[in-house]
Amino acid sequence: MGRKRLIAVTTVAALGLGVIGLWQWAPWSERAALPSCDEVAAMLPDTVPGSWTVTHTQPDPSHLLVCEFDLASADQAYTGEVRISIIDGGDAATLQKMVMGSPCYGREIPFPGAERYRIARSCLDLINDKVFATVYAVSEWRYTHVSASFAGPDRPEEQTVSYTNATVQRIANLTMTLTTTDEGTR
Repeated sequence: MGRKRLIAVTTVAALGLGVIGLWQWAPWSERAALPSCDEVAAMLPDTVPGSWTVTHTQPDPSHLLVCEFDLASADQAYTGEVRISIIDGGDAATLQKMVMGSPCYGREIPFPGAERYRIARSCLDLINDKVFATVYAVSEWRYTHVSASFAGPDRPEEQTVSYTNATVQRIANLTMTLTTTDEGTR
């Protein structure tokens, strides 16, 4: 059962990236410039201490940002992967539908501070020795989808769950405010 769930999660993630990729050609949005994945990697240690390595980037971050990272926590207790997808600009109602229509594997869990956003969902699942967490959030002008999977081989399961959940939620809050450091942006 765990392997089937992992395949389902991976399939949905790939489909989600396809939808987000199509979004960049949407006629309704004027997008602000988003930072590059390297700029995001430089900001992430302030939010979640550790060693961040960019493993995949979307080629045109001015329209859409998709980044994948490997993370080793500062204390080396947790290792895993983080995927960040951001759409800046667009119709808030359409973005809200994207959040509501996105699958939540495992169980929905509280997202502290969710009231700051138009809508937000946080999900958590355990598959084998990994904890998977996802946050979807929409403000009036931005959509973010952050997913992470972590293992903490020398830690109790509850600690790995807590670390993964806190990490994905902190990153989601960060992504809702990111802009590029290049001149001429907001």
